Amino acid sequence: MVDMLDVLLICALKDEYDQVLAVTDGLLPQGWVERPGPRGWIIADACFSTPSGQPLRIRTTWATHMGREQAQAVASLLIVDEPIRCLAMTGICAGRRGKVALGDVIFADRLWSYDLGKITTDEGETRFQGDIVQFCPPSAWVQRMQQISVSPEKPWLRTRPRLPLEHQEDWILLQLAAGKDPRRDHEFHTLCPDWASAVSRLCDRKWLDRPLVLTELGRSRAVDLDLRFPRGLPEPPGFQVHVAPIATGATVTEDPGIFPRLATSMRKVLGVEMEASALGALGEIHGVPVVVAKAVSDFGDSLKDDRYRAFAARAAAECLIALLRSSADLLPDARRKIVAKDPPLEPNALIQPASATGTPDELIRALAEEYPDVRDARALWERAGGKVSEVENITRPRDLWQRLWARSTQGAAVRPVALLRAALADSPENPVILLHLKLQERDHG
Repeated sequence: MVDMLDVLLICALKDEYDQVLAVTDGLLPQGWVERPGPRGWIIADACFSTPSGQPLRIRTTWATHMGREQAQAVASLLIVDEPIRCLAMTGICAGRRGKVALGDVIFADRLWSYDLGKITTDEGETRFQGDIVQFCPPSAWVQRMQQISVSPEKPWLRTRPRLPLEHQEDWILLQLAAGKDPRRDHEFHTLCPDWASAVSRLCDRKWLDRPLVLTELGRSRAVDLDLRFPRGLPEPPGFQVHVAPIATGATVTEDPGIFPRLATSMRKVLGVEMEASALGALGEIHGVPVVVAKAVSDFGDSLKDDRYRAFAARAAAECLIALLRSSADLLPDARRKIVAKDPPLEPNALIQPASATGTPDELIRALAEEYPDVRDARALWERAGGKVSEVENITRPRDLWQRLWARSTQGAAVRPVALLRAALADSPENPVILLHLKLQERDHG
């Protein structure tokens, strides 16, 4: 029996990973600890508080490139190294215009690959026939997603841009249609803080000619706006959290028709991205829930508003970790029988510790890394209240620490709590040692 990692959280890109490391709500004092993991892959570990008082251990990393293959490969590498109880993903996505706003977070209640299927050609006409293979989190997780709300007092919410570029463009059009120079308006700096970008986009849309002359298309847009909003443009919608289907595809999307097409087969779809369905399939194979939160950074067309990218990545990370903390009770049982990676110390006999937590493989690895030399192990054992002579000359660090941990759990003078406290004094930021000390203190006082 071994302990398992609570959550493996995958990001597609480094900037999304950086926003995960910026999350501090519920973060235990040791914070995020970044280090090389399997095959030198950079990972970061942290423990978060939960309503039960049991720490939630999260490991995160990024895949270096977008796409299903990269995300699944990195997740597989880390799962092989250490079993998990939950697979998660956070980052940014394209959102469905008119249904979500820039910066909004979408929790996936369904995942599928929209480009999976068959292409046929009939009389010169090409048709795509999709195969919708859905991956869904358990219903209890979806219910918890629907319960997530964000206090307007959260400091990170203040980093969301107040006015999208499209809102500023519409304000310029209305001002020009009324015969006014927008730059002379007394609220100019408040209502159009991104003047240069907004004007450039209006010209790209063919709604405006330089210098500040409305085209026919621009005037038509202004007439429509005035008809719909005679009292002035409404304030952009506030931040929201949605629970809806998210579609995965192989390519970056700049297609205003993508959501109308997807809605013909999945009418409630709100997001499009490039990785999550692969993690859905991986989680299904491993029998663990897959929880995905993506925030809207664009609408899947060529009209990007890059000011929302960093906020969207942060919002998705904040909401996902809030969900994981509040739903830790839904995680599968943390105890699983697996074949030991290392050979037993004696033929056909694995050490069977008396501790209720079993042989914590992750802790054995951590102690072996911190104290690989027998002399270091003896010094730690002595500081914990034992005798130097009790530490055998076992050259392989993991075998040595398996033996010492078995001794501590089977009645030696050095008890697990004392041993872990002594180790934590040497490595106060080691999340594995801290987590197992808390478990031992909880179980044995």
